[in-house]
Amino acid sequence: MQSAVLAHGMEMTDNRVMSRPVDAPADAELARLIARSQQGDEKAMEAIYGRYKTALFNLAYRYSYDRATAEDLLQEIFIKIFTHIGDVNRTATFTAWVYRIALNTCYSHLRTRKAEFRNAVPLDEVEGFVHSGRDEEAGGDLRKHLDDAIAMLPRGLREVFILHDVQGFKHGEIARTLRLSVGTSKSQLFKARLRLRGILKARSGN
Repeated sequence: MQSAVLAHGMEMTDNRVMSRPVDAPADAELARLIARSQQGDEKAMEAIYGRYKTALFNLAYRYSYDRATAEDLLQEIFIKIFTHIGDVNRTATFTAWVYRIALNTCYSHLRTRKAEFRNAVPLDEVEGFVHSGRDEEAGGDLRKHLDDAIAMLPRGLREVFILHDVQGFKHGEIARTLRLSVGTSKSQLFKARLRLRGILKARSGN
């Protein structure tokens, strides 16, 4: 099992690319892979790893902003997944369960190492933010301001913002992952965008 986790050779994807796992987590093939993994089938574990590794690596990278750290987190996430895969009894909630493990692992890393939250989200992904004429020449500073603004969001707002605007999840998927209602997910995203816009405007002096 760990050979599938530790021997990965993954290329970093562009920060602007939205990476997601399977579109239909309840599909029959995934159900078979989970069942086989629960019986110790390493090939099935490798297949599950292949399905989720890129999306989870990108998530870990956005919480650590460091490739080596993200790779370590990815290994830790998959070790936890395969250690506890015997607890899975519903294929429909498997992806949500995987992402809860990933998010909790990332937050544990931030708490124990007091790492600074660093997330490079393009400014045009923040709804309602109006670029100034100085954006091009001050792009580095603006991105740093956005990184800092995202770090200032409360945990709930930050999770929904990253999963929706960065990872490309739909509200129904976010609701299952974070155990929220769809309405709460939409409300949290609205609040996150509004909060980010306010922070960015205040820092730009507009």
